Formats: sequence, C-alpha cells, structure tokens
Amino acid sequence: MPPLSQTSLKMKRALFLQIILFAVISFSAFAGENPQYINGKYEGDYKDGLRHGQGRAIYYDGSMYMGEWKMDKRNGVGRAVFKDGSSYYGDWKEDKRHGKGVYEFPNGDKYTGQFANDEMQGWGTYEYANGNKYVGEMTAGIITGKGTLYYANGERYEGTFVNGQKAGKGTYYYKSGNIYDGYFVADKKEGFAKLTFANGDQYMGEFKENNRTGKGVFVWANGDKYEGEFVNGNMNGFGTFTWAGGEKYTGTWTNNNRDGKGTYVSSAGEEKILSYANGVKQ
Repeated sequence: MPPLSQTSLKMKRALFLQIILFAVISFSAFAGENPQYINGKYEGDYKDGLRHGQGRAIYYDGSMYMGEWKMDKRNGVGRAVFKDGSSYYGDWKEDKRHGKGVYEFPNGDKYTGQFANDEMQGWGTYEYANGNKYVGEMTAGIITGKGTLYYANGERYEGTFVNGQKAGKGTYYYKSGNIYDGYFVADKKEGFAKLTFANGDQYMGEFKENNRTGKGVFVWANGDKYEGEFVNGNMNGFGTFTWAGGEKYTGTWTNNNRDGKGTYVSSAGEEKILSYANGVKQ
C-alpha cells in the first residue's frame, strides 16, 4: 500500500479529533440527565463537571437527596431520606446538616431546630413518639443545657439538662399540683430544695435519691412544723415538732413517731422529760 501523503494524514487527524469532541459532547449531554456515580445516580444541574444547582441523587443503599448543590456537595436547602427510614429537610453546608431543619427518626420521634456539623446543636424542639416534648438547648446531638420537658401526662420540668438527664437547678411541676424547686443529679432529686404541696404543706431541706433525706423543715398547712432529720420522707432521727398552738417536743423520731426520750414544752412554757416507744408514751 502506498504511503499516505501529508494532506491525507492531516485529514485523518482532523476527523479523529472531531470524533473525540462529539463523544465528549454526547457524554456531557447524557450526564446532565442521569450520570452514574460510584454510589448512585444523579439528575440535575452541573457546573464545570460537578453537581451544582438543583438536583436529585439516588444512592444504591436506598437513601436519596433532592435539593441544592454547590461544587459537588449538598449546600443550601434540601431533603434527604436515609437508608434507616429517617429523613431530614432543611439547610445544608458542605454535605452536612447545618442551619435550621427538621429531622424525623425511624421510631417516630421528630426534632425541629438548629443543626451544626451534621448534629442537633443549639435551640430546638424534640417531640417524642410517646407524646413527651422537649424545648430547649441541644449540644452535639444530645439534650444538654437549659430547656423545658413536657410530659404526656401533663407534668413538666423546667431547668438544666446534661446528657439527656435533669441535672443542676430546675423546677418540676406535678399533675397533682405539687411543685419541686431545687437540684437534680442524673435525673434524680438531690441536694437542697423546696417542695410545695397542692394542699398547702411545704418542705424545705435536703433530698437524696428522690427522697426527703437529711436535714429539713416540714410545715403543714394547719401551722404545725417539724424541723430536724428525715429519712425517705419520714421524720427519722433528732428533731423538734412544734404544734400550731405553741406546744413543742424535741427528741428522737422513728418513721414519724416519737421514739426514745425527749423534752416536751407546753404552750405555757412548762417543761417535761418524756419517754416514748414507737409513738407510745411510756
């Protein structure tokens, strides 16, 4: 076969370049419709070969995202459905949930509020599937900070939380009308507090493991008062009981009963040493 002339070589090179250019243009047109990615498919806008603008990505694990993109990352407002059945609608930044949004959990819980770096962070509302609702601060995806927890039964707690538990200073409102104002540790009443009962009774003193235990003062609505030691909500140990009429007894107590020797002072000031056994005068 005779050798190709210089003109023929130039024509073949030009034709080859045209074929390559046509292939690139055809692929670009196809890519705008439904390109294949390593982990799924994408339909939407492009810029410089990157996902940019409005688009939808469907991933092979069953998750999807539809919304705004910027330089191949989720940026702006969009909605995602994850493989575990949870979903998120709201702001995105650099492929992470960041800003305001709504996240729905697979178990029916829902969070509406602020996000940062893909975690619930800042102020928000967490609604539980059981009817409880928390409104307050979140830190690194956990209820931590100041907030209010509303219970489905009508009770509520206002105060501070640490790692999802009541901790620090707070007020608990019971559906019975009782109000606890004091301190909590790991979800339990602990330390000094004031407990006001719906009937007008009032306790001010120490709590331990949710119970009135330690030193305190209990004042009844009728004017009677006990000041002394408590164990599990009962008068236990040394203390003074003062009746509304002015009488007073100081001594040891066991489960709300005078137990042992004590001093009785009448309203007139007369003093007697008395002895009791489980509430029975000896």
